[in-house]
Amino acid sequence: MNRTTILSVVIALASLGGALAMRPVAVEPQPYEDTGDLLFPTFTDPSQATSLEVTTWDETEARLTSFQVEQKDGRWVIPSHNDYPADGTERMGKAAASFIDARRDIVRSDRSEDHAAFGVEDPDKADGTGRGQRITIKDSAGAILVDVIVGKQVEDKPGYRYVRFPDQKRVYASKLTLDVSTEFTDWIEKDLLKLDADSVVQVISDAYKVDEKEGKVTGRDPLAVALEAPADNPAGLKVWRPLEGVTIPAGKEVDSAKVRQMVSAMDRLNIVGVRPRPAQLTLGALQAKGFFVTPDGSRLFGNEGELRAICDDGVVYTLYFGEITFDSGLALTAGAGDQVGAGDSAEGEGEKKANRFMFVDVNYDPEVDQKKGEDETAGLARAKALQGRFDRWFYVISDDSFQQMHKAKEELLKDEGAAAAPAGPPGMPPGMPPMGMPMMPGM
Repeated sequence: MNRTTILSVVIALASLGGALAMRPVAVEPQPYEDTGDLLFPTFTDPSQATSLEVTTWDETEARLTSFQVEQKDGRWVIPSHNDYPADGTERMGKAAASFIDARRDIVRSDRSEDHAAFGVEDPDKADGTGRGQRITIKDSAGAILVDVIVGKQVEDKPGYRYVRFPDQKRVYASKLTLDVSTEFTDWIEKDLLKLDADSVVQVISDAYKVDEKEGKVTGRDPLAVALEAPADNPAGLKVWRPLEGVTIPAGKEVDSAKVRQMVSAMDRLNIVGVRPRPAQLTLGALQAKGFFVTPDGSRLFGNEGELRAICDDGVVYTLYFGEITFDSGLALTAGAGDQVGAGDSAEGEGEKKANRFMFVDVNYDPEVDQKKGEDETAGLARAKALQGRFDRWFYVISDDSFQQMHKAKEELLKDEGAAAAPAGPPGMPPGMPPMGMPMMPGM
């Protein structure tokens, strides 16, 4: 084979190789390199979580809101609500467990232009729509365990949510069982007063009003009642009867069922918001919430009356009902931008719901302690513990709760001789405690 022939063969083979290389070939599509990876591979134990922050954009209020829960000095508090005590162990465990074993199941986009459609825009974005919920969980050292923006539910995959890491463009669809509550009432102790309805042996209901313009209290006509076992009742069932010196209109008597309902409302009382009480109470701080003090500082009044419950261990609860607030959302639960005052009535408030401020006072009266023979210090110790619980806060209660506890005298009476349901526990109460309040600090 001569040299020309050899060159021809080489060229022909090279041309054939090039043609083969250029031929279309079916290539197996490759998944993204992180598909199926854990969202947070180092977060494996929910007990590591000691703080939670959820940042969202409140469309109604048109502002950024942040809900926070944190463990401080061995106790759970809600920093976004002035460190109000939280019942956080179980709830935090549920929130943290939402992200354990969660994966980057499907990559949906690498384009920032798609963030709004998936609802994973940063919640603090200055404008636009599609803001998501940014959830941050840290451990006791402040190290970040979870930091993610959670967006809309995935339309074609039930149980999946769009998620994005705040510093990245990529959007994933991840299977999440999200149990992260930002409801204040989900995180707090449900039993506010620590009051057992069966221990209440006396009740004093006084639905007066404070005339702020005139500077005086009007409509005072308290009804003070105690549990008694009537002599004409062979079964020994107890009913509520007026205390000595209390005047009842002719032909009327105490409606035990209604008194029992009022005490039950105290027992199951829940709050919808809190405001911090200043360590040194001032007239301004009290009046802003609808509470007023006599000039000598010895007597507190609520704008809409008060309710007192005396327990068989000598613990005396007094609830003072103050001003209305029409706040909602974080403003209601934490107090950002209070809107208070009788002048802020329903006019101009649209469909906003009315709630009411409440001041709780607890003291101990040995004269009404029926258990001193069992343990002389138990009632006093309980009163001191409760004082420590209530002395830092003004509370906000729902209007429904207010209506159940705020009863004028005539509402607690019925026609004499009408059928009445028995109420209350055994035990004959002693006399009514004095109405005077201890000296208020700073007055």
